[in-house]
Amino acid sequence: RWHLRLYFFYFSAWLRPTPPKRSHSNFTFDLFVSHNSNDAAWVKNVLLPELEKHSQPPFKVCVYSRNWLVGRNIDECIVESLEHSRKTLLLLTNAFAESQWCQFEMTMAQHRLIEKDNDNLLLAVMEDIEPVNLNPRLRLMMKRKVYLQWTDDEVGQSLFWQSLKQMLRSENDSLVEAMPSSDELRSVLS
Repeated sequence: RWHLRLYFFYFSAWLRPTPPKRSHSNFTFDLFVSHNSNDAAWVKNVLLPELEKHSQPPFKVCVYSRNWLVGRNIDECIVESLEHSRKTLLLLTNAFAESQWCQFEMTMAQHRLIEKDNDNLLLAVMEDIEPVNLNPRLRLMMKRKVYLQWTDDEVGQSLFWQSLKQMLRSENDSLVEAMPSSDELRSVLS
C-alpha cells in the first residue's frame, strides 16, 4: 500500500499548483516546540531564554505550557499551534518517541507539511534514541532530514544554537522538490 500512497502523492502534487509563500508577518509565532513534558524544564530554562532573550531580534516561540488555554481540547491546540507557527521544532528524546501525544504532534506536523508543501519541520535529537522507539515514520524523517544534535560540549552547543537560529531565519522549502526516491523509501520501510 505504501507504494500506491507514494505514487498517489506524487500525482496529486504534480496536479496541485504551487501555493504562494506566506510572509513572516502572517504567523503569530516563529516556532512551535513539540516536546515531551519530561523535557519541559530544558525548554523553559535553556531553549526559551536562548531564543527569546539572547537572539536579535528575539524569536516568538509557542510552547504548550505557556500558550495553550486550559480546558481546550489538546488536538485543537496542536493544530492551532502548527497553523500559527512558521516552523515546528520536534525535540526528539526517548520520552518523545514513546509518547502518543508527541507522535500525534509529529503526524499532524507532517500532514501540514504535505498539505501546504512547506518544509517547515526542524528536528533536534537531544539524546540517543533507542532502536525500539524508532517507528518507521520517525526513522524515515531522521534519515531524510538534516537534524540538529544536542551535546554537553560547549562548542557543540554553540554550533547547535547558531544552526537552529539560521534554520529559523531561513525560508521554508518546497516538499515536492525534496521528495525521496522510491528506492530510499523502500529501504527505510522494509
